[in-house]
Amino acid sequence: MNESLTNRQIAFIIFGIVVGYGVLGLPKNVTENAGTGGWFSLLMATGITIIFTYMITYLGYVHEHKTIYEYSNMLVGKYITFIFMLIYIIYYFMLFTMIIRMASEAIKLTVLIKTPVWALCSLFLSVVYYAVIKRLEVIGRICEIYGLIIIIGYIVIHLAVSTQGKLINLKPFFVVEDIQSYLKATLVTIFPFLGIEILTIISFDKKKNNKRIFKYTALMVGFIGILYILIVESCISVMGVDGIVHYKDALFATIRRVDIKSLEFLERIDGIFLIIWIMGMFCTASIEAYGSIFLMSKWFKNIHFNLLAFIVILLSFIVCHIPKTVNDVEKIMDYLSYGTLVAAGFIPATLFLITKVKKYDKKTK
Repeated sequence: MNESLTNRQIAFIIFGIVVGYGVLGLPKNVTENAGTGGWFSLLMATGITIIFTYMITYLGYVHEHKTIYEYSNMLVGKYITFIFMLIYIIYYFMLFTMIIRMASEAIKLTVLIKTPVWALCSLFLSVVYYAVIKRLEVIGRICEIYGLIIIIGYIVIHLAVSTQGKLINLKPFFVVEDIQSYLKATLVTIFPFLGIEILTIISFDKKKNNKRIFKYTALMVGFIGILYILIVESCISVMGVDGIVHYKDALFATIRRVDIKSLEFLERIDGIFLIIWIMGMFCTASIEAYGSIFLMSKWFKNIHFNLLAFIVILLSFIVCHIPKTVNDVEKIMDYLSYGTLVAAGFIPATLFLITKVKKYDKKTK
């Protein structure tokens, strides 16, 4: 059964899936490719993401009470839909599996040094399984609550971090001669925005989702872009471009480096940040796991959803231990990043154009 969400829940689902693991390496990736002009590349990436978000939102809005499985069958037939679904299932499965592995590795390195990775993965997957069997509406509510905490946490921490930085580290703000480099960097900086394709598995209901849904989704992506700029600029102001490029986890490194007297009562700001980051990881992994299991349930209708979820989570536990090192996991994540251009760009754009050409939007009015 397709579940529908309110406009606000859909907006926070976007925030939950987009602002997760990718935020950790964001300052290094942006700075490495665009230097102090990274804010411009992020703005460009935000604009492109809003266009893709509009197309996916439009598909859901026009094909009311349908997800990509149903409207893709109608638009391109069952054989091409089979290929599309296979891509999404593998993509979501590998993403949430590798993210859980990376999150477990990061937690082991930072706070739980003696805890084995398999134990952390088991804990993560157990919580994700519980969230998934409660279905999309509960995940939407979790994203609303966690999303507000994460937003407030990130804004407070990074505004505080900015007070410890130096303005000179942010200069030059923009170099006209480097505009070509900024545009090239947009291709890299767009990856942390990917995740918007999750809208394809959400069924829209015009009683709950009026035309303001387009504003909700676009404004949320715009807000994420501004939040990313705040995060990157605060890190550059403290460490400078030359310092950031040497750290994969430049965000952690920056927060550990600063000493904010007004927040001394918190004792360890990096500990607060870690909690917020884990909440974001949980939202991301839960939504992606749900996406994978939901699409599988369209094929395996005779298997109860909860049993299917258990099988997928068990399989995820096995697969997440196949890469031997963190570097191996990072390579897989890099490949998945490029795959998202298909999941978030090519497939929705194709279905959007067919909807327009065949004038399904006018037929459904």
